[in-house]
Amino acid sequence: MGATEMVAKWVVETTYEDIPPDAIRVANESCFDLVGVILAGSTQQVGEIIRGYAGELGGTAEATILASGERTSAQTAALVNGTMGHALDYDDFGGFGHPTVAIFPALLALGESIGATGRDLMEAYIVGCEVGLAVDYATHYHGKQMHRGFHSTAILGRLAAAAACAKLLRLDEQQTSMALGMAGSMASGVIHNFGTMTKPLHAGLTCRDGVMAAQLAQRGFTAGDQILEHPVGFTATVIGDEDTDLEAAAQQLGKPFRVQDALVIKKYPSCGGNHAMLDSIFGLMREHEFSHQDVANAEVVQSYASTVMLYEEPESDLKGKFSAKYNMAAALVDGAIGIDSFTEAKIAEAEVQGMMERVSMRVQSKWEQGGGTVSKGVPIRITLNDGRVIEHETPRGEILGSQVNPWGMENIAGKFRENVGRALPSERVEDAVRQWQDVTRVEDVGTAIRGTLVR
Repeated sequence: MGATEMVAKWVVETTYEDIPPDAIRVANESCFDLVGVILAGSTQQVGEIIRGYAGELGGTAEATILASGERTSAQTAALVNGTMGHALDYDDFGGFGHPTVAIFPALLALGESIGATGRDLMEAYIVGCEVGLAVDYATHYHGKQMHRGFHSTAILGRLAAAAACAKLLRLDEQQTSMALGMAGSMASGVIHNFGTMTKPLHAGLTCRDGVMAAQLAQRGFTAGDQILEHPVGFTATVIGDEDTDLEAAAQQLGKPFRVQDALVIKKYPSCGGNHAMLDSIFGLMREHEFSHQDVANAEVVQSYASTVMLYEEPESDLKGKFSAKYNMAAALVDGAIGIDSFTEAKIAEAEVQGMMERVSMRVQSKWEQGGGTVSKGVPIRITLNDGRVIEHETPRGEILGSQVNPWGMENIAGKFRENVGRALPSERVEDAVRQWQDVTRVEDVGTAIRGTLVR
């Protein structure tokens, strides 16, 4: 039995009862969080354009586009909701990029089309996410393709979404292998498009393709049945890794589950590479009680030249999300980072521009790293006008929202309320919280969506 067959067998045989409670709890938090993020994303220009495109496509009314309430095919609804879910870069991250936005919008659309329950969605989400995490952990993806410019959400996310949709449709092992085979050929997405509307489109296309692969496999469409292990299959060709023991990785699926350790809920709507730095800034501002007017200069130290922080001097809202310099300046000026931090007007503000002139970026030298001082996070050093120098480093694995420093459901629900309130009338917000705070209790996905998540 090869790796692909073993993965397909695990997908088919794993049930909700096999999943640890902690995995269900963490996955539920992320899926609940994403529903709110999709609603907020629907108010962005990205959302307006993709909804308009979907309207021109038409399609059988199988699934709902969130907020607007328009009905379209499951594939198109997955495309639109997935794109809107990544429009703000406010969805969770961890493992293979942004797992939940690569999977859950596909399940919402497909689940609505077949009358699934929330428990069905949660089972399929965790199974698919575990497949993506297993391939990520087993290969040298981040050492190879990530630094070559491939977006992991769109590359590994295709396999995860296809596995999740296959689980939701109750495909057999052969059909699941076919869905994975198709997903392996669909994988694409490059980091050059970060800071543009195409980055959120990566998530939308991943969700659409997950639905398509499972639906085609259900109808007897064929693909290679060794997509993971074949010499010219996904792992060797797309990831460029021929040395991985994929069979061992497949055998270890669910031993243990990884979801409960991997996912990070975002507190800030910008690239996750900013979050350790932002936690440090706000912690220092609280501790030392200073404002941006007290800052002579500020320095951000990175242990390597970031693949994703592409813009030093951003001129647009989307590029601002991938600029550590802008994030630091805006944080110091406003004492907070939120959705409204990322507008062209905010970037152009004189105080923000003035603060950016006092922010410098430095990459640690190889000598520093070789001396054993390579950073676990992103150290920041702030020099105040009175001569004091204050500094802090938040380890990447300990940012607020990580599983070692959880944000907590109360705060996640607060973020959800704010996001949903941007798209729906105020009287609908609490209904949405009650309905989606525990996804596993949703009795019918379509009824719940149409009853709480549309205007």
